[in-house]
Amino acid sequence: MSAREACAAQYDYAGLVACRYGLIWVEYQPEDGCNRLVRLYRGQRQRLTPPGFSVRSRVHEYGGGAFCVAGDRILFVNDSDQQIWLQPLGDIDSTPIPAHCLRLTHSLDTRYGDLLYDGLRRRVIAVAEQHPDPTKSTGPEAHCREATADTKNTPKVENTLVAVSLQSARQHLLAAGNDFYSSPCLSPDGCELAWLAWDHPHQPWTRSRLFRARLGAEGQPLQPQALSVGGGPQSLFQPGFDASGALHVVSDCSGWWNLYRQDRAGHWHNIHPMAAEFGAAQWQLGLRTWARADNGDYYSALVDQGRGRLVQIRPGEPVKDLAPDYGLIRSVAVCQGRIYCIGQAGGSAVAVLELDHVGAVPRVLAGGAAADHPVSAPQPFSCAVAQDEQVHGFFYAAYPVTPAIQASPVTKPPLLILTHGGPTATSYPVYRAAVQYWCSHGFAVLDLNYRGSAGYGRAYRHRLCGSWGHTDVEDVAAAIAALSARGCIDPQRVFIRGNSAGGYTTLSALAGIDGLRAGASLYGVSDPLSLGKVTHKFESCYLDWLIGDPRKVPELYRARSPLANADRINAPVIFFQGLQDKVVLPDQTLRMSAALRARGIDTEVQLFEDEGHGFRQLDNQIQVLEQELAFYRRYL
Repeated sequence: MSAREACAAQYDYAGLVACRYGLIWVEYQPEDGCNRLVRLYRGQRQRLTPPGFSVRSRVHEYGGGAFCVAGDRILFVNDSDQQIWLQPLGDIDSTPIPAHCLRLTHSLDTRYGDLLYDGLRRRVIAVAEQHPDPTKSTGPEAHCREATADTKNTPKVENTLVAVSLQSARQHLLAAGNDFYSSPCLSPDGCELAWLAWDHPHQPWTRSRLFRARLGAEGQPLQPQALSVGGGPQSLFQPGFDASGALHVVSDCSGWWNLYRQDRAGHWHNIHPMAAEFGAAQWQLGLRTWARADNGDYYSALVDQGRGRLVQIRPGEPVKDLAPDYGLIRSVAVCQGRIYCIGQAGGSAVAVLELDHVGAVPRVLAGGAAADHPVSAPQPFSCAVAQDEQVHGFFYAAYPVTPAIQASPVTKPPLLILTHGGPTATSYPVYRAAVQYWCSHGFAVLDLNYRGSAGYGRAYRHRLCGSWGHTDVEDVAAAIAALSARGCIDPQRVFIRGNSAGGYTTLSALAGIDGLRAGASLYGVSDPLSLGKVTHKFESCYLDWLIGDPRKVPELYRARSPLANADRINAPVIFFQGLQDKVVLPDQTLRMSAALRARGIDTEVQLFEDEGHGFRQLDNQIQVLEQELAFYRRYL
């Protein structure tokens, strides 16, 4: 497989909505790096987004919830200006693409996301994130209220929940005072509003709160109530009302993200207790994993020991699997008796799926092309680590072996370990062209869900609390030892790569594990102390949880800093960095690579002028894979 083939196959879908005007989703195509809205109606497919627009929110830098349907119109956030635009849906047969767009908001210092249409009041409810002009900042930002306010030097960012009138474009404040907001939802009669909020130093996957309020005559929340699903701190996800007006929310108060329903007396009931995750780490807004049909059945995406499932739930009955061939399910929706979702399987590309009844074979509506090359199937991986703990992931065998990789048939393949970002993300057993690229060039691949990953319960997800840079490195070492003992790999030819937080784990592993042949850091963290001072608001206190308060435990930051421990890295490293990155600033990569070069370590740095945190342009993605493979081949 060529790098171009691998990167061109990395299209994606998100934000699926089913309504009377058809099925609408955001579609990312790697050839132009844009997000466009696409509609499917009565079997006909139509691009909605006019030329020159890309649908993408940048709230929290990671965005999400960038569009919603508003009657016979659609509201979306345009990437270039982060403003809300309004566009008629138009007739499915109309050509060319409807081009009559109107800008609804004109607050150029504000980003919008998590859009929700309030039809009763003809307005859009949204999370608003105000970014003042940094040149007008008069003092340090107090992002972290308790820990590191004196170390911040970025302008203050304010997050609120607002409503914008579709008629007058006037903006009204609905909720303020918390550091972050997400997931607004309306009751069926439009008289109640619920939402989530959380405050520093917490992240939404560690601790958040649920609010519910009746709306007054002007649409303002009246005496919002903070609701508690269970005792103690908990992470909440995707509140929503069903057709009867009952409020639901996903909570991990049991140790697992399960779905709860509130009765008329205010008590909460777990609709189906399971040691599985009905929620996800809320890195992006607008995530939806469950929906309830008019007959009372629930349809939910859940994660069971790292593998995704789409299930039907009737309280008191066993769950029924609806799409067993798919290892990841997203954006679940129910409309007119049909179930829709985005699914990813082990041998085909991401797809938009439809099921017309329980037991039906999912029908592919878009995407889902079968791989036209041999596929290395994901194999569940687990091994013991630390004291009576396990680390998980998915292993992919190498195919076919090439002379450049293997000199004789008895030689074991080299191993490439993938460390995902987040670090509270998850790798799933699905077809990923980039993984198959490495397998096709003779590498065995371990996609590692180190402790701290989502998908395995609250305790596993919280395992990195205070131990980032230690526990994840311990997991990498344990995985190498296990695969070597099983005879799956050549332990003398182990490579490691990671992006963002995974880049930090990669660099930490290179400093802490002897014998690694080479590594690749893609916009990875190398100096956590500096990161905490300059990164964006959403993650500005995350390091206090992952490592500790830098004022109280500065020695931990020195001990866990790849930059401070560059003298312990003896393996070659290649770095890839976007110069527009606002999460991990380019300075980190430049200083880290300079420290290695000063010691004579073989180091390469590839900088991309027009990329941010994550590479979106096809040519740049191709360049990364090609140069990374060439780099590794020098050390095989």
